[in-house]
Amino acid sequence: MTIMDAKRNFVIDTATKLFLERSVGEVTIKDIATASGLGEATIYRYFSGRGELVVACALKLQEMVGARFFAATGKSGYERLEAFYGAYLEEFVSEPELYRFLSEFDAYCIGEKVDLDEYADNIDRFKDAFFASYEAGVADGSVRRQEDAELFYYSTAHALIALCKKLAAEGELIRQDERGNKASEVGTLISIILSSLRA
Repeated sequence: MTIMDAKRNFVIDTATKLFLERSVGEVTIKDIATASGLGEATIYRYFSGRGELVVACALKLQEMVGARFFAATGKSGYERLEAFYGAYLEEFVSEPELYRFLSEFDAYCIGEKVDLDEYADNIDRFKDAFFASYEAGVADGSVRRQEDAELFYYSTAHALIALCKKLAAEGELIRQDERGNKASEVGTLISIILSSLRA
């Protein structure tokens, strides 16, 4: 790794920390420069603009989160899917600010013109991890074949991410929100998904 790579990674680490502590819309390049001890011009040497830096932080978080999802182990394909879907809950419990970031990241990307090709390519790694476990489960008889497995994956992943983002970003807006346990809500959705998969 070159010195330039190390500095670029340091800026990404610093920005990611700030985005998780505060919000994507609130943190400026000046804030990142101050926190990293670098000049704003130095940051612009590594990133063409704020959008590129925000996406670099999202990629870093994808990589960190992926460790949980890609470590899905078990004897059967179903057990591996339990671990895969369980990673959504583990991440929600240990780092809810990640889902808040994702909510803000989506809004930021809608409002700004940013290149999301690399981010989208990395998202496919999660689908690949799902399908490896799913196919193993169909082969070993522990998983029920879905009519459209790709649609099943996208529907369940989007539902889980949307629920986690809502619970992490919105907090308790109305009195009904105070009655439930957020982690239990995520766990319940995972149980419903897994019951659809179990052979």
